[in-house]
Amino acid sequence: MAKIMEHDARIVAVFPDERRVEAEMMVSSACGNCKAKAVCGGEQESRVVSAYTAHPEVYKVGDEVTISIEQIMGYKAITLSYIIPLVVMIAALAITHSRWGDLVAGLSALGACALYFVILSFFRKRLEKVIVFSVKGKYF
Repeated sequence: MAKIMEHDARIVAVFPDERRVEAEMMVSSACGNCKAKAVCGGEQESRVVSAYTAHPEVYKVGDEVTISIEQIMGYKAITLSYIIPLVVMIAALAITHSRWGDLVAGLSALGACALYFVILSFFRKRLEKVIVFSVKGKYF
């Protein structure tokens, strides 16, 4: 059985024609619940995510909802945004360092990583269909 991660959120936009809603959730750092966070500056920020639903018309702006995602989708997102770029950067460094030196190797590693993210942005619509959030109302 798939593990599901859930987070409380508030609807900020509804798009019935696209069958999706946008919800804002407050994300805390790992120390967000610590009693000493006022001293060390524990961070909290808001994020807006798109969630697909079969019946977006039941939601309206300001509704309190729960946003959920399967844990495996979180792993896919981490792989695409952190692990693969690291591998691309190290590979570019290894290939160019022995031949052209440090400066060219460093610039090529950064360029290869930037190129990866440009290519990834072209597949944004496809990724939105693979890595999806779901939404459910608090009271139904």
